[in-house]
Amino acid sequence: MLKLLPILFFAAVNVTQISIFEIEGIFSSGHINAIERYFDENKINDDELFIIQYNANDVSQESVIQLGEILESVTIPKAIWVGPNKTEINAELLKDFDFVGLSPGTLVTNMCQNTNEIFFDTNPCLVSSSTMLVTGEEDIYERYMIVGSIGAFIENLGMEDISSNLDNSVGIVNFDINSTAIEEIKFIKPSLAERFYISISNPLFTYMFFGLGFALIGLELFAIGPGIMAFIGALLISFSSMTFYEFGLNYYGLFIFLISFLTYIKILSRGYFGFLGIGSFLILHSSCLLMFNNYDLKINQFLMFGCSIMLAFFYFIAIPTVIRSRLTTDTSAMSSLGGKKAQVVKVLNEKQVLVKLGAKQIVVNKNEDRLFEEMQDVILSEDDGKLSI
Repeated sequence: MLKLLPILFFAAVNVTQISIFEIEGIFSSGHINAIERYFDENKINDDELFIIQYNANDVSQESVIQLGEILESVTIPKAIWVGPNKTEINAELLKDFDFVGLSPGTLVTNMCQNTNEIFFDTNPCLVSSSTMLVTGEEDIYERYMIVGSIGAFIENLGMEDISSNLDNSVGIVNFDINSTAIEEIKFIKPSLAERFYISISNPLFTYMFFGLGFALIGLELFAIGPGIMAFIGALLISFSSMTFYEFGLNYYGLFIFLISFLTYIKILSRGYFGFLGIGSFLILHSSCLLMFNNYDLKINQFLMFGCSIMLAFFYFIAIPTVIRSRLTTDTSAMSSLGGKKAQVVKVLNEKQVLVKLGAKQIVVNKNEDRLFEEMQDVILSEDDGKLSI
């Protein structure tokens, strides 16, 4: 008997305000914070209809749980429309809404005994043991409707007597979207900081920004400047690491990533790559595989491999180019080495030789007509900012 009281109390609601919140990109704590802030900062009236337009390309299970807790705490009518893309949605998300709209092509996953009560095999969908593919024509069906736009969803919701899917919430909402009774249609957006967090939640951007941040710090080590590149690198590392805890990054992969970073620094310090460069690239991508091996979000391995190649390109091409540019514009360091005695370590090619000067090894140019042997003593000469023997 007690269960009937809220049903009778909310038997019908005359809607005068419609609030629409769009979930797109990675459904994460960024969206959850925005929804919580909206309900905290705004006075919620019983005549408001709260609608979520769900168009996320991935989601964390923790966000699904948190959204359910928020929806249970408010008594206003709640609706969700999934679209406009062919979106995949967890059935756990749908069970907390009074009214459900699905666009054609929507795939509902993780259906169990409880969530199956929302959908029936008699409806025009392909239902398996745990998934449902929306294949029917646009129409109103039992417990949900199939519509191709959120405008059609709202219009049908106001024109038809559709009862709530929830036992303890509204019965029927009454409104005409074209009438003057609707005082306001509000589109709710996450803040700029929340949208930025949602953007970097993509695993590809997380990995790319994290690796690029370390690369910029490495560049600052070899091309000493005012520290701007190191500052930007530190910002990229800080921003990208904000998502580590929420989506379950494997921190053992970070240790391997640091090893790859140190090997790249070693390569840059000696001036040429060789097999150590190949090993550094393999270590770098191995760290990526380990960091994201148990991630809550889907990982596109092809794109992650391309990101590893991009980072290797930055280390092997971009950083040495900047270093050479700095050396050609500031020749004071090279001039001080002119006349110094060095020892040949290895002949790299017809134009370059690796020599040892004290505890350091540097690459210098050589006269193409001369032949050098390993361990041979030579005298360095400086010509227009370049060392040669």
